[in-house]
Amino acid sequence: MLKPAGEELLHQVADSEQRLDDKQFAAYNAAFQTIEYDLSGVKRAREELNRLEQVNLDKPVPKAFDTLATPEGEWKAHAQLFKSIRSEIFLCRQAGGDQWAVIQRFQHNSPYAQAHGETDILLKGNDVRELMTEYMAQMRHTVRFMARNAEVKAQKIIWEQAPDDPGKVVRAIFERCDAVAENTQAVKQSQVHAVRQSRGVGI
Repeated sequence: MLKPAGEELLHQVADSEQRLDDKQFAAYNAAFQTIEYDLSGVKRAREELNRLEQVNLDKPVPKAFDTLATPEGEWKAHAQLFKSIRSEIFLCRQAGGDQWAVIQRFQHNSPYAQAHGETDILLKGNDVRELMTEYMAQMRHTVRFMARNAEVKAQKIIWEQAPDDPGKVVRAIFERCDAVAENTQAVKQSQVHAVRQSRGVGI
């Protein structure tokens, strides 16, 4: 892009209204590279939350497809709520009982599994709808917390790279983190996808 003589070219960055000069843009890129992996985790969690928010909780829960062993006995997994490279989270019903639980299962060779066991009951209750509502509320909080952590990490880099004028760079990074946490660009697409995929609590 050409710039008028005597004027500095300002850079536009994703998900932000800020316009940055060359030095600010370099600081922005350094900060973003530091948190890019963190933001990918935020995006993945936000997309899973979007999908769950579209599930019709009034429909019957799908049939069980797995059994999870915990210190409190066996639980039948009826839906997968989240999956990462380290663990999976399932909606489960107590085998031979009426209680429901959200249970996280870790990779069997992970440090956490070796120290504490492969499964961890995150939430438990008698009403599956109330349980799912509470789980999604906690997941929203987690997504916001992850985004805030990324912002703090980025801010440290920005102060090192642009100590004289960090304000616009900080705002640009914060706006991008907020966009990922709220998934403002992909909400409609994820809602359409979720409607196609949902079957009851077909998570």
